Amino acid sequence: MLLIKPIFSHKNIFLFGLFLVIVGMPLSRFLISVGQFVLLGNWLLEGDFKRKWQVMKTSKVLWVLSSFYLLHLLGLLWTADFNYAENDLRIKLPLLWFPLLFITSKHEITQKEIQGLLWLFVFAIFISTIVSTLVWLGYTKRKVVDIREISIFNSHIRFALMIDLCVCFLLYDFFKTKNLFLYLLKITFIAWFIVFLGIMQSLTGIFILSSVMIYYGFLFLKNLRKISLKIIAFTAISLGALFLTYLLLEEIKTQQISVNPITRLSHTSNGHLYYNDTTNFETENGNLVWANVCNYELELGWKKRSKITINEKDRKGNPIYFTLVRYLSSRGLNKDATGLAQLSKKEIVKIENGITNYKYTNKTGIKQRIYELTSEYTSYKSGGNPEGHSLLMRLEFWRVGMDIIKREWLFGVGTGDVQNAYINQYVLSKSKLSKDWYKRSHNQFLAITIAFGVLGLIVFLVYLFYPIVVTKNKHYLFSAFFIISLLSMLNEDTLETQAGVTFFGFFYALLSLSNRDFVFDKK
Repeated sequence: MLLIKPIFSHKNIFLFGLFLVIVGMPLSRFLISVGQFVLLGNWLLEGDFKRKWQVMKTSKVLWVLSSFYLLHLLGLLWTADFNYAENDLRIKLPLLWFPLLFITSKHEITQKEIQGLLWLFVFAIFISTIVSTLVWLGYTKRKVVDIREISIFNSHIRFALMIDLCVCFLLYDFFKTKNLFLYLLKITFIAWFIVFLGIMQSLTGIFILSSVMIYYGFLFLKNLRKISLKIIAFTAISLGALFLTYLLLEEIKTQQISVNPITRLSHTSNGHLYYNDTTNFETENGNLVWANVCNYELELGWKKRSKITINEKDRKGNPIYFTLVRYLSSRGLNKDATGLAQLSKKEIVKIENGITNYKYTNKTGIKQRIYELTSEYTSYKSGGNPEGHSLLMRLEFWRVGMDIIKREWLFGVGTGDVQNAYINQYVLSKSKLSKDWYKRSHNQFLAITIAFGVLGLIVFLVYLFYPIVVTKNKHYLFSAFFIISLLSMLNEDTLETQAGVTFFGFFYALLSLSNRDFVFDKK
């Protein structure tokens, strides 16, 4: 019994629960759930509720870190859809649970234990990237239509945020050892994670990581004492930023913005009528999409080339018809039997997979993603439908979200009515999006303002910035996590999904509460 007791102590069970959660984030939602049940069960079994209740009542930090979740409870007072609200409260429970767990538990986690958990996280992320790479290379039976689908355990955006945090931790931990093997291991991990972000074409991940590196590069520059070292460091940072900007601008330059001259025809070579929309200037590679379109010949010709009918959807969920018309336009071909006959078997497969522009597959890595986004934006500006395009649909989500805020700017629509408010506004604004794409804001600040108004946004900002203000931004790793989370919220509903909430709630509590200057009132 003397040997068994230390192993199954409450502290060890507490650490085991954290282990399951942190490994589960990049690898298994099931492990996350099991880990949280272990932590909850251990918290209940360790007892000491009188002390815990006293901490709950008197800890200012706990009240601040719980304020965002409490705001959702308050929002029930003016909501109508309680089913949606109940689901939202369940998803966001980690935002309340993790601060409560860390602050009231009598097992204070040490810096060494935090470092160990973060190393576990790095290894779990590494395993996940290897699995994703095998999927990408075709070593599994999983079909990949979009490169971002290689992230099989998580949303590619959440996965990219986790990778960014791992890189920041490895840099933070870099000089804490004199072991050559560990130096090489850290360098290898950092290099691989950055390469993998490129493989996954995660512009969000690369942009956020670059922003964190530039910010801390300038902090490092500020703390240098020698003028010569400052000049060298400043030059290196500036050249790196200029080089990245140059690559971006060069890629944008390849995008055709001007409209190529075209002769609008009345009949095909087979004598069938063309459809010409003279009011729509949507283009692909400078070629008008809705010029010289013969639907009759496209339908007959496509039936001979593919098992998927022209009225069905491609593997990205968009109508094959529109994908086909846009792909033919990108090639500068008329949308008829003659144009369709010029497509190879490989191109037919690309269209079935949802590829709308032949140039999308002529580029590799992050260049392809940049070209796609610039092409989408050019199409949108010329009157194209945003449906099926991540950037363009976000612009539409934001536009519709702002229209809701204009009506409900003070208190918002309540915890459970955000989705219904969006659906109603899409109809009112006569959006080009179909009902399948009636999504929410994809911007956390918009989502909060829509749900709880300007007053709720103020509460959220206090909740978000409080640890940074109290610690005066002196905690490197928490600051890096803060920047990663803050930037992700600009183009994602980071706190509206279980994966995003768990990632943010866990590390927000773990890293902020690991700073003793912050938890100054912990009892």
